[in-house]
Amino acid sequence: MSDDAFYSSPCMMVDTDPAYHGFLTKEEIVELLSTLLRAERAGVRICVLSRQDAPSHRHRRLLRDIQRDEAASCRGLMESVKILGATPDKAVGDFAEKCLAIDGFDERLRFLNRGQGWVTKRIAEALPKIRHSDVQRQLARMLDNHRRNIDSINAFLKSFD
Repeated sequence: MSDDAFYSSPCMMVDTDPAYHGFLTKEEIVELLSTLLRAERAGVRICVLSRQDAPSHRHRRLLRDIQRDEAASCRGLMESVKILGATPDKAVGDFAEKCLAIDGFDERLRFLNRGQGWVTKRIAEALPKIRHSDVQRQLARMLDNHRRNIDSINAFLKSFD
């Protein structure tokens, strides 16, 4: 056996497990996307149901804008799951029930904002570990939207202080 039989070509690196290079595997990405999808569905539900009880037009408009972003995130996440060859589930995260159980409207918005922050943190941690460019772009858009929504809710709540 020759000495070069023990060496691997750098060209063979593409055949190695993504985890070897610090990237998430396809299964890990699908699990992350599914978790985020459940959270986004919860966000949509919170916005829809909270708009019915909103104390003002300003509250309803804020919730409408957040709902629009949450729904867009759902569509993007479902597309990303499909791109990876998986089927999105239909589950809704339990965050919706927890948030909707909060009586004070501003407290509910603060709790919703913490949920937005949780999603933002998960995406920010995962983005550098995802090799698939379409999935990465979708998550980057979602991250920007969530950061904007966090700022919007903070500014909204501050306007009542």
